[in-house]
Amino acid sequence: MICGRVCHHPCEAKCRSGEGGDPIAIRALKRFAADYEIKKGIKPAKLKGPAYDEKVAIIGAGPGGLTCGYYLALQGYEITIFESLPVAGGMLAVGIPEYRLPKNILDIEIEAIKKAGVTIKTNAKIDNLEDLKKQGYKAIFIATGAHKGLKMGIPGEDVKGVTDAIEFLRAVNLGKEVELGKQVAVIGGGNAAIDAARTANRMGCEKVQIIYRRTRAEMPSDPEEIDGAIEEGIDIHFLAAPVKILSENGKMKGIECIKMRLGDIDKSGRRRPVPIEGSEFSIDLDTMIYAIRQEPDLSFLSSNNKVQISKWKNIVTDPETFVTNEEGIFAGGDVVTGPATVTEAMAAGKIAAQSIHKYLRGEPIVREYKVTRPAVYVDPLKLSEKEIEELLELKRLRMPALQVSERVSSFKEVHLGLKEEEVIMEARRCLRCDLESGAEIEGSE
Repeated sequence: MICGRVCHHPCEAKCRSGEGGDPIAIRALKRFAADYEIKKGIKPAKLKGPAYDEKVAIIGAGPGGLTCGYYLALQGYEITIFESLPVAGGMLAVGIPEYRLPKNILDIEIEAIKKAGVTIKTNAKIDNLEDLKKQGYKAIFIATGAHKGLKMGIPGEDVKGVTDAIEFLRAVNLGKEVELGKQVAVIGGGNAAIDAARTANRMGCEKVQIIYRRTRAEMPSDPEEIDGAIEEGIDIHFLAAPVKILSENGKMKGIECIKMRLGDIDKSGRRRPVPIEGSEFSIDLDTMIYAIRQEPDLSFLSSNNKVQISKWKNIVTDPETFVTNEEGIFAGGDVVTGPATVTEAMAAGKIAAQSIHKYLRGEPIVREYKVTRPAVYVDPLKLSEKEIEELLELKRLRMPALQVSERVSSFKEVHLGLKEEEVIMEARRCLRCDLESGAEIEGSE
């Protein structure tokens, strides 16, 4: 249910239907299937492996930690997840706005994980790993994400009215009172920036704008989310960057920006933004929300910590198995990679669960690439050449959405889901390339 809403659907870029037209709306189809199960009261079979004596601790109840806990519980281990926030879900709960991921959907998924045998303790901040070892945990998985927003490093950014996107989204999602004012600008072009802008737009601000130092082509955010922001009346200033906060009596009154041009390609693979001398301009603001970059908060690791940390303040692991340099300690998700996607964090959690199981059983910890058939094999429809040509002419179905006027006045879910007859029509466009490849790599998602 969650992936059917917030997955960045890289599978669609590989879809062969996209070679002759539009790719299959795989994410939308998966969402329908998951929602259909809930609607019909269909519950997955509880697959319980043999019970083991070893206890496993997981730090962080985000997508990586929850996934790891779920698969280890199915293996038969006693799992406890420690979450410092008052709610489980990590960025799913406090980072992604409810108009993208409704709380009731997240709650359903978390309850299923609990029913599999996972204990989740909220408001449970871990101070060091040694305490967990003393409590009898034989393996520890660190999945604390990257929730620490980094400042821009420009004059005046400590005045009232300047805030970090992650802190802002967390406060809104936890139901805290947030004061924004009438004029708001968000700095950045990633998903956190778009989420912050669209959230602010729903909170009664007169004008919300985004300032991004490159062009739209370089924006890392999901194109669908950018489209949504524009549809909702949010202005995006491309090729511009803030250079100074303008304030009066310790309170923000605006920002000074400078126009940019794109220069040579940098390490990110994108063209580097270069300031244009003499192009400064000012924008009147009540609030500025910056969403430049995030890094993990590793303050819970004690001073005598032995876990290797990179110069980017990420935990270093074997990229195949998520094993750290310290015995019995594993890590995965954003705390290892830096800010990435929900799907990648879940993949790390699943693979880490396999590694932890092997470690506890005394087996060599080697990543296995098992080639398997899908869980349920469906016989293909027999289509003639003419029918295939006709299907290639069909257009990808557009996900129905709330009217813009209804969106900006509430946090109701924007995308409404496909109807059953629409799902059948969309699924018919599939060319069944699985019949050629024959299988998929286990643990690749």
